[in-house]
Amino acid sequence: MTRGASLREGNTGGGARRVAWGQLALVTALAGIALAYLIDARSVSLSVNNLLLVQPTAILVLVLWAVIAAGCIRHGTEAGPASRADWLGRLRTVSMVAAFGLFILSLERIGYDIAMAAFMAAGLFIGGERRPLWLVLFPLAFTAAVILGFRALVPYPFPTTVL
Repeated sequence: MTRGASLREGNTGGGARRVAWGQLALVTALAGIALAYLIDARSVSLSVNNLLLVQPTAILVLVLWAVIAAGCIRHGTEAGPASRADWLGRLRTVSMVAAFGLFILSLERIGYDIAMAAFMAAGLFIGGERRPLWLVLFPLAFTAAVILGFRALVPYPFPTTVL
């Protein structure tokens, strides 16, 4: 097979790469916003109370940006029609976005603790977990750790129902 035939069939050879410019632009814009927010917060005050959540979150965003940006450069082949697995993946993504939206809307109505446990259980279920014990115990343990941890770190009162 000649090099020209290889290119026509979508096989670009060993070294060709394709950049996902849309994804790269989006994650770069988000990382830029996080960096600008961190710089602004640090210019106001360097106290621990001011940077307790902002600085670690911004650093995490920048690390994730580096990982995702590296993933935006991949060995390229032409994308074919979407398979059934692609559609199921997209459905899972939309389901998680909807669950997160409900989580945000229900935080103050039903309490941070119940909303967080329900979101964790929904996320596990959408992700494929079907064992009832894991769907109950892990969200409860995670929620208790997060709520009690936030109460110990942040003096901001937030509504809870059980904890």
